[in-house]
Amino acid sequence: MSARTTLLQPLRVSVALATIALTLSLGFLALTAWHSAYRLSPLENHVRQIQGLQQTDIAIGKLLTRHLASHQPPTAMELEHIRADLDDLLQQNGQLSPNTPNNLRMASDYLALPIDNPSSNLIGALSLIRKVLTQENALQQQAIKTARQSADQEFTIALIALIATPILAIAVMIWFRRRAFRAVSRLSELLDNVASLRFVDIEPVSENDPLAPIYQHYNEMTASLRTVSQQSRDHTDQLESQVRAASETLLRQQAELENGAKMAAIGEFSARLAHELRNPVSGISMALHNMEIETKDPDHRERLALIAEEMDRVTRLLNSLLQNKSFTLETPVAVSSDQLIGDVVKLFGYRLPKHVAITVDSKNHNITLPRDTVRQVLLNLLKNSCEALGDLPGTITVSFDVDNNTACLTVTDTGPGYADAMIARGVRPFQSGKADGVGLGLSIVQHLVHGTGGDIQLGRSTNGGAMTIIHFPCEEPDHAHHYHH
Repeated sequence: MSARTTLLQPLRVSVALATIALTLSLGFLALTAWHSAYRLSPLENHVRQIQGLQQTDIAIGKLLTRHLASHQPPTAMELEHIRADLDDLLQQNGQLSPNTPNNLRMASDYLALPIDNPSSNLIGALSLIRKVLTQENALQQQAIKTARQSADQEFTIALIALIATPILAIAVMIWFRRRAFRAVSRLSELLDNVASLRFVDIEPVSENDPLAPIYQHYNEMTASLRTVSQQSRDHTDQLESQVRAASETLLRQQAELENGAKMAAIGEFSARLAHELRNPVSGISMALHNMEIETKDPDHRERLALIAEEMDRVTRLLNSLLQNKSFTLETPVAVSSDQLIGDVVKLFGYRLPKHVAITVDSKNHNITLPRDTVRQVLLNLLKNSCEALGDLPGTITVSFDVDNNTACLTVTDTGPGYADAMIARGVRPFQSGKADGVGLGLSIVQHLVHGTGGDIQLGRSTNGGAMTIIHFPCEEPDHAHHYHH
């Protein structure tokens, strides 16, 4: 038996069972119809027999009544007509009693010519006819009762067959399924193994299993799939390792950039401080030199010289601080806002605690702006929000949109929010709302934003957390579509 035969055997057996069941049903219906017709045919003949006997009884009764009333004997034609009806009844042979033909012949003899005593002969014939009617009616009642009992039996048999046939068919199908569907079940098991990535070998049920070639090909396929799966896992592990290494490198570089930005902010602040201090320091140095020239006391002159020398060193230090350059402005480039925001959120997600979630609600725009500056600003804001949440579970929301050549970046969180003083006075260096904060994070963000010609606003979100709104100048996008995740 081939594999194809084994697989098609359930269908063939199902069709055969359905055909047999249909044939049996039709045969039983035909047998029932024939048997009903067979029972009704004698009853129909007997009904005609009874009708003929009743008509004969009526005809003889009329002749007897007329004779008794007017002493008019029946005519030969009337008697012959009645005898002819009796002969027809005998020829029809529709009687149920075996005595009926003899009684009908005796009644016919009573009516045969010549009749010496019409009253006696008519009464004798009428008595025989009524005797036949009584017997035939009794037998007809018995025949009807028997036919009814047979019909009830046939109905019971049909009802039993109607209930038993489906049960028997189901039992046969269950039995056959256990035997003939075993191959299909094993094929389903093979497909389930492949679907669930269980690449295990399978052995034939018996030596002459028709699906043995399929099992052999399946085992060859599973061996290849196991090899491919192992290679895929190795490749996935390698890619994950590379992604982790790249992420660590990016985070390390971002930390270095952040530290560099902090140092640059400190340098710029130092330069501003040096510029403000240089003039009074120069005035003090000139006054010390004048006092050194005007004093006559060598001891005082020496002390003034030492002080003047220290002030000159302070002046040189301030000049060296002023020679350091401020942040270099970045050249704007064309970017996709979804990719820019998504990359930063994804990168920051590697260092995000499990109890903190980030959601992004953005409209994608193809725009031109200082990409690295926006990245550094967003990373600083995400870091600030994450640190503000601390060990509490919360959500950070990033929104981005463009309107009238201005990009709007909004970062909100569910943390404690900015202090009222910070919201009122704005961002200032070394002003922090955190116990261990230095106060340079938002100062760096403000410096970067102002360097692009933008502005920064602090506020509170609807749930009381921090809200930072930043506007960057950019080129108007050609088109936009909503992006949310």
